[in-house]
Amino acid sequence: MPRLLAATPFVCYIYSRSKIQLEGFASMVRAWRELGGVCGSQLVVLAPPYRNPTSLATVERGSDLPLGSLVFGDGDATIAVLAELTALSYRAPWAVPCLALPAEQQLLEPLLMLVTELRDRLVVVRPPAARQGDDWAHLVQCVRRRALPTAAELARWVARRLRQREVEIPLRHQFEEALQGTTADAGLSVASYSRLFAQYGKYTARDWRALGRLAAHAASGRLGERGTYTPISLRTVCEYARKYLGVPYHRMLERLGWEWVLEAALRSAGYVAPERRRSVHRPTGPLRHQSLNPERARVSS
Repeated sequence: MPRLLAATPFVCYIYSRSKIQLEGFASMVRAWRELGGVCGSQLVVLAPPYRNPTSLATVERGSDLPLGSLVFGDGDATIAVLAELTALSYRAPWAVPCLALPAEQQLLEPLLMLVTELRDRLVVVRPPAARQGDDWAHLVQCVRRRALPTAAELARWVARRLRQREVEIPLRHQFEEALQGTTADAGLSVASYSRLFAQYGKYTARDWRALGRLAAHAASGRLGERGTYTPISLRTVCEYARKYLGVPYHRMLERLGWEWVLEAALRSAGYVAPERRRSVHRPTGPLRHQSLNPERARVSS
């Protein structure tokens, strides 16, 4: 298997009062990746409508993934698979990272401490209690059962995507008000927040609150089946889907995850540019019938 991470930039964020420093740790990741090459690991993509898996040849090609894609990592060296998924999270942050955890490995938290980019979003897949006929359908079920995103997770994702970490706390305040009813004043009015956000793009404080509700709704299922947050009416979510995503509500339901909702909203407002699509993500014969490792599959949430 080719070395996927040899040329992939890895960064960790170190906070200071004056600025954010970017420190590379490519050598560590390269070592993990080389371990994965020895032990054998691969990334498999399941894109909407989630029927035919395809192989992801290189992490560099991850930027071509359709919105709502699931990326399933499997291999004997869990740390190497995590390294691949982490690399992909920089290339395609809108993809949902999924990891097969061997039955004999009970704890994942120590490894996740090394890859904070995945800690909030990773779907851990364990062996099912009973053999299922369609393992890829089981993977979809695992993703549907992933824990709902918190306001802090949504804000952190947007700040990383925009590479503007200073907006994380103001965004978190908006999402907390939208999802939990927590007043987001912090001494600032809605107009003051909107002036702050205007430095980065067109969305106002009210827009960000709407996007927080839309993303949480997308993660919770049809009409908020897992009603953890403040309910949102069907009429409102339909309006939000058309306004921020440019799609009707039923099309929104065809994709899994909340990351793609934020990505689509950022693209439609010009915050980020869509990646140029290339013909590199074609189904391969063996993967059409490949199943998940029978010793690996079920989510912990």
